[in-house]
Amino acid sequence: MPMMLERWNDDKMDALDAKVDGLSSLMREQRGEMREQRGEMREQRAEFSALQRTMVMATVGILGTFVTGFGILVGLIVAV
Repeated sequence: MPMMLERWNDDKMDALDAKVDGLSSLMREQRGEMREQRGEMREQRAEFSALQRTMVMATVGILGTFVTGFGILVGLIVAV
């Protein structure tokens, strides 16, 4: 079966050019959205790191309090 070749006239070329331009602008918009999302994720990671740091400091404080209380309790038992 012989292949029929279409002839690319000016109208088809213009339509293709418009389609490519539309895709380019769509990609530009999506790139901008991705940049915004990366910025938001960076902010969330920073908040999570701050929360994690606070939790570690609270845990160390509580453990320090327990160790100090246990030391005082041992000191009282030895002194009596």
